[in-house]
Amino acid sequence: MKNFDYEYFLVILLLLTWLIIVGYFIYGMAQRHFQSRGKKMKKSWLQHLVRDKKLSPRERLASRIGYMGAGFLIGAQWTIEPALYILGFSCVLVQVIVRKQWNLVVLNINGLFAWLRHLFF
Repeated sequence: MKNFDYEYFLVILLLLTWLIIVGYFIYGMAQRHFQSRGKKMKKSWLQHLVRDKKLSPRERLASRIGYMGAGFLIGAQWTIEPALYILGFSCVLVQVIVRKQWNLVVLNINGLFAWLRHLFF
């Protein structure tokens, strides 16, 4: 009988969660539709702070290579295969170099050398 109570509790909890998510979505849609003038002005001011930049073909290619590298890293976690880690870090390294995120470049080089050392020694 305790299992049934536990399952019943979980079903109720999932239904409540679903109702909260749907309610939040409906509230958000209504909020955007009936936004006050002050919020619109604040939003337009914030949009001036953000740079709206289209990616160049080089940046798009590097981004796709980085996504592929992230996929290799995810696959490597399941297999613990050093070659996948090395390939993943190398691909992500391309992305962060193109984006000039030097702190991530250092982290990726560190991971790359660690797995190269693991592979060869």
